Amino acid sequence: MTMPIKFDTLEYTKKLTVAGVPQTQAEAQAQALHEALSEGTVTPADLLLLKTDVVARIELLKHDMDILKRKVGTLSSLLGLSLGLHAVTISILLYIIGRLP
Repeated sequence: MTMPIKFDTLEYTKKLTVAGVPQTQAEAQAQALHEALSEGTVTPADLLLLKTDVVARIELLKHDMDILKRKVGTLSSLLGLSLGLHAVTISILLYIIGRLP
């Protein structure tokens, strides 16, 4: 995030010229300083926005994980029930086979 810092180049130029710096040099310095301050600056508001975005994404992931856990739990229960029914069926068949002459 690149956010320019507020920098009044005209006011800065005036202060330099009052201090005795030639007008063209003062303007060049003001422009150079403005460009340096504008590059790659991250403000606290940028960091807060980024933090808010990250926290929101984490909350979405937690929500998705909870849904996934519930689905896996349901599938696991159904699988357990299915295996239990198969075990009962096998037990009945073994009992019947055992009773055959």
